[in-house]
Amino acid sequence: MAKRLKIITVCGCGLGSSLLAKVAIEKIAREYGIKTSIDAADAGTAKGHAADIIVAQEHLAPRIGEIPGTPVLAVKSFMDQDELRQVLGPHFEKHAAGE
Repeated sequence: MAKRLKIITVCGCGLGSSLLAKVAIEKIAREYGIKTSIDAADAGTAKGHAADIIVAQEHLAPRIGEIPGTPVLAVKSFMDQDELRQVLGPHFEKHAAGE
């Protein structure tokens, strides 16, 4: 059984849209049969969280920068489930395959 995937969603304050993204990402993860643990954060504290994936609003991703071993995925809108599915799908497929 694959381990639970730890995801951090990042918005300006870590309270509003990142919490809405959490719900959308949980739904998409279920479609792939992936168990997740998702926390919301702001760009300033996101690097301090241990995560398998960080999903950030496009304008905030540069503030997070690169984190060795942790992809930082940028999205234009947390409300666009198709965009979230497109960005996260390859990572979920890889995780489901046990890679």
